[in-house]
Formats: sequence, structure tokens, C-alpha cells
Amino acid sequence: MRGSMPENSSFNRTALLLAANACMFVFGVVLLLMGSLLPSLEVTYSEAGNLGSFPLAGILFATLLVGPILDVLGAKPVLTLALALIAACLGLMPVLHSYPELAAATFTYGVGGGLLNTAANALVADVSAGGRAAALNLLGFFFSLGAISAPLAMSSVGGNLSVIFVLRALAVLCLLIFIVMLPLGFPPPGRPGIRLRTVLAVLNHPAVWLFAALLFFESGSENCMFVWAAKIVADVLHTTPKRANLALVALSAALGAGRLLALVWLRWIGSRGTIWLSAGFAVAGSLVVLEANQFSGMVAGMLVIGLGLSAIFPTALGIAGDRFPEEKGTVFGAIMTIALVGGTAGPKLASWAAAYGPTRVLWVPLVSAVLVGALTILISARAPQPIVKTSAQS
Repeated sequence: MRGSMPENSSFNRTALLLAANACMFVFGVVLLLMGSLLPSLEVTYSEAGNLGSFPLAGILFATLLVGPILDVLGAKPVLTLALALIAACLGLMPVLHSYPELAAATFTYGVGGGLLNTAANALVADVSAGGRAAALNLLGFFFSLGAISAPLAMSSVGGNLSVIFVLRALAVLCLLIFIVMLPLGFPPPGRPGIRLRTVLAVLNHPAVWLFAALLFFESGSENCMFVWAAKIVADVLHTTPKRANLALVALSAALGAGRLLALVWLRWIGSRGTIWLSAGFAVAGSLVVLEANQFSGMVAGMLVIGLGLSAIFPTALGIAGDRFPEEKGTVFGAIMTIALVGGTAGPKLASWAAAYGPTRVLWVPLVSAVLVGALTILISARAPQPIVKTSAQS
């Protein structure tokens, strides 16, 4: 049966899930790595800005292209290629000294990160057909761990660790995951031997773009709050940057914890209920911050916003995987590309709102949460049952 696991697959399935979670941990590291590395690099401000953008450009480029490849070839070649690219770039970076070399390396490991992100999500969705949303929330938790690990590791530079040691340790981690993956049996691709043009036909379905819009708003508000949380607290309360950063810590911690709590919410109220509950938390947290005039209240509001934002992205991916089980690679690639665009737009929209006062930034997550709830209703009405035929039926 297409998409099924090999026989005696209990151990194999567990190993695949562990490997995918390890890949998502690596992606979390990759996403924040350059920001953590920049203080140790001798580059101009202009070059620093470009080096910060190149990994994101690589991630966007890979995410845009990889979806149909996943449906035709499967996740194994994509994940192994991604790990090899990241390992090679991180292992070589300590001996790269010119700006063009660093630029090429950062773009390339960004490409690897984009491949890793989309393929790991597609793989987990494939091997967790009975509980995609829960498995993808757990995957998101490992992303959060990786995102926290990058700045923590670099903060130890100058103490017991060096930049070279950290980069090469990350390269070795990628190689270890690569080696573990090689003997594992992966699910067959959803559309083996099908022409890419045929696979891309799924993008004509309106539900795909409803999912894309939902993730656009979620990613926009999430990235907006990562960029602006501490700034809002500092400007409203006229407190020190160090104290204001506690708001960002609360937001980040709640985002990771919320993905674990979502495993409980999903059992109680299902995927759509989890998204609506999360959107409600985001609205409530935004209102708390808008009304707060004390530090504790603003930090508590940021924590509630983090809980609200945490489960929306992975849960929506789980619903999309259920709707498009055989074209999930193409669908994931498309909607995650739009999500990346939203993540870029969110902080910029907030900067326009901030011109009317720092708390006006909170309108971004507030309005986005309302739109996410509305789009979830539209998705439910548009596609109440799985709507993509198997290739045999086609």
C-alpha cells in the first residue's frame, strides 16, 4: 500500500521519528546560527547584514523547490543531502577567511536548512498518519530546543568552548544523523514516477492557499513578537534592555512549552479546537499586554501570547497532511514558502504600527489570531474530507 511502512516497522518508525526530530533540532540551530556567530566575525556592518540574510535566502530558495521532489523521490535523499550540505559548510567555515567564501557557505547551509525543515515535517506527517498534529507539535518542540541551543552554545565561546569547536561539533552531529538514517527504511514517495507537472496540479486546490494564508499570518505574528517583545516592554516601561529581555525569554519558553502542552490539547479538543484555543490565547495575551502598566503584567501577557502561537503552525501542517496525504511534500513546500514570506513581513508591519506607539505592535498578533481562527473555519468548510485522489484513481 502506498505510503505504508515496511513490515516489522515499530522500531524503524521510532528510529525515523527520532532522526526527524534530530533534523529539526539541527534546523533550529541553523536558523539562529549566523546571528550568534556575527559577534565573532571580523566583517563590516554591510557584510554582517548580508551574512544574516543569506541563510534565510537559502532556506526560502530550498523550501520553494523541494516540495514536488519529496513527492516524487521521497524524504530520504532530501534529508541526507541536506545533512551533508550543512555538515560540509559548518565543518569548512573555520578555515574560510574571505567574505565571498563565507557568503557562499551561509547560503548553502541555508539551502540545507530549508531542505531539512520541509523534508522532516513531511516525513513525520508520513509516519504519523494516526496523529500527525501531535507528532508535528513534538517536532516543533525540538526546533525550539535547537533555536535556544545556538545562542547558548555561542555564549559559552571564550569560556570552555571555541567557535571552531562549536561549528565542528554541529558538523559531527549532522554526520551522525546522516549515518543513522542510511540503513532505515523510509516510506515510499506519494507520487513515485509521476511527472512534476502532474504533482504541481494539487496547487490548484483553493484549500492549499487557505492553509498558506493561515501560516502567513501565524508566522508573521510569531516573528513580529520575537523581534518586538523586548522593545515593547523597554519603551513602554522605560526599563533596561536586560530587564526587558525577560519578556522575550518568557515568550520563547512559552512557545516551546506550548508545543508540549498541545499534545494534551489535541487529545481533548482535536486539531481545529487546538488552533481556535491557541488563537484565543494569542488574543488574550495581546490584550493583557495592551492593558498592562507593570512589568509583571507585560511579561505574563507575553507568556500567554507565546502559548497561543506555539501550536498553530504544526497543528495546521498536520491538518494539511491529512487533507493531502499523497502530495504533502508539494503542499508543505508551498504553504511553508508563504509562511516564510509572512515571517519576513510581520516585523515590518509592526514597525509601521509602532510609529503610532509601541503597544500598537500588539495589533499584529491580535488581528492575525482572529484571521487564523476565521481561516480555520473556512478550511473546515472547504474540505471536510480528504480531497486528493490516489494516483491509481487519477
